[in-house]
Amino acid sequence: CSFSFSLLKENFRGLNNRETDDPSDTLQPATEFQLRIGHHITATELLSAMRIRSFAMAQWRNVLAEKVDVILTPTLPMTALVRPNGSDKIGFSDTSLGFQMMRYIWPGNLIGLPGIAVPVGVDSKGLPLSVQVLCLHWHEADCLAVGREIEKMFVDERAKPPPEFFVDLLE
Repeated sequence: CSFSFSLLKENFRGLNNRETDDPSDTLQPATEFQLRIGHHITATELLSAMRIRSFAMAQWRNVLAEKVDVILTPTLPMTALVRPNGSDKIGFSDTSLGFQMMRYIWPGNLIGLPGIAVPVGVDSKGLPLSVQVLCLHWHEADCLAVGREIEKMFVDERAKPPPEFFVDLLE
């Protein structure tokens, strides 16, 4: 939350500092709307969000320290999406879909937990699937070690891009 507020504030500044007359350099209305929210965030709201973040950090730290070494979840609750036509020029924003997709990602983002997404295969359309490994602050090595073991288990099931774009570091 506090991290999101900071990002919104910074991105809003960048939005206002753009110097372009190129009509193809416009944002989708929903994307621009979300960025403009950053203009209205007050210092009081930012401080409140930081307090909530601190509380959440303590709760997660207690659970992780006492019960588990890592948390393993799907990275997304759905398969990857095909990028809509034109999104490379104006972006793509679907707030409802974004919230659905963040179901497993937001706790790590909220409190800054180290994490890694590990590819584990593809769906029936050939789009990538992955799992997310989260661990305690300052335990990045645990995430990387678990991620490496998962990657080894699924290395044969991953879709490999053409050789001109990809070097497999595990081979």
